[in-house]
Amino acid sequence: MAVIAHLANFYTPTSGGLRTAMDALMHEYARGGHEVHTIVPGTEAASQTTGTTTIHHLPSRQLPGSGGYRVITSTEQVRGVLREIQPDYVELSDRLTLLGAADWARAAGVPSSLIAHERIDGVLQAFMPFLPRRRLADRMNASAFARVDTIVCTTHFAAEEFDRIGLPTTQVPLGVDLQTFNPAQRSAAARGRYAEQVLLVLASRLSREKRPAFAVDVLDACLRRGMDCRLLVLGKGPLTERMVALSKHRPMTVLGHIASRIEMAQFLASADAVLAPGPIETFGLAALESLACGTPVLCNEASAIPEVLGPDAGFARPLDPELWANCIETTINDAADVRAHSRRRAEEFPWSRTATSLLQVSGITETTTSDAPLGVESLEVG
Repeated sequence: MAVIAHLANFYTPTSGGLRTAMDALMHEYARGGHEVHTIVPGTEAASQTTGTTTIHHLPSRQLPGSGGYRVITSTEQVRGVLREIQPDYVELSDRLTLLGAADWARAAGVPSSLIAHERIDGVLQAFMPFLPRRRLADRMNASAFARVDTIVCTTHFAAEEFDRIGLPTTQVPLGVDLQTFNPAQRSAAARGRYAEQVLLVLASRLSREKRPAFAVDVLDACLRRGMDCRLLVLGKGPLTERMVALSKHRPMTVLGHIASRIEMAQFLASADAVLAPGPIETFGLAALESLACGTPVLCNEASAIPEVLGPDAGFARPLDPELWANCIETTINDAADVRAHSRRRAEEFPWSRTATSLLQVSGITETTTSDAPLGVESLEVG
């Protein structure tokens, strides 16, 4: 048994993909017989242990305008937890304030890795376009590379900002809960509450870098064609009020954050298509969950999601509402084939394989997960 520490910022009760990934990995590591500790932000210091897993919340600062996200700023508090738990492996999901944990790991002779969940250059472009984003991203990535043993990227798209400065990375795709997210979750009752004909879903954090308003443009394009459509918006964030305002006088409902995974699966499985317009998605967990439900995904061709979709499980297009409306019509006409392709693609991404590959990266290979270990390179998507 190994002791594993996983650290991240931006982990809250309403977080999206990051929280999903951390919770899934914690579950898989524990299922493999390991002791798992996650270190995340909180309003005060607190720890909660369930079986062999412990969540450590550290006092943190809330970022203005972020929709409630918090950031750990005390390196000494992080090191205090690490000294207490004495991990055999340190896994980071943050390049902002938590790289001090990698410094601690190196001094202690413990392997460390960083999972690059976002493109730094893309985030800077979305929020601070006036800055020299590429130069700053290159500097941050070079610093991270020097401090951790391995940089893990989930797609080729995520690795590009490391590739351009000659830094090697290891590719390990994320996964999906294939039991919770499956076509059997399709619910006539859930669908009937919102649409009789075409149901579109946007499952996304409502923030600038996700481009949520483009989903409204797609809805409008469908309505101009005489399609009986409704758009469901699942998620919240700084742009929630704007999305609610756009929903007025449209067949559109903003439901906010969906806490229940079963309820989320029902919405995704009941949709005709799920829209993913974000240009800087480095993987797209909501998209993969949609595929697992048998629902095709329409995504921004500039993002990493086309790598996840593969050739038959959805459509990758530029941000042109008319092109997306064309794809929705195709999806409706070929519904059975598209839904079958979507589910088959998702079945290539169980969380057990992700966990096994990440443990191979760390040198910890003794797991009891149900899937045989795969070589990291064989897990590449795209």
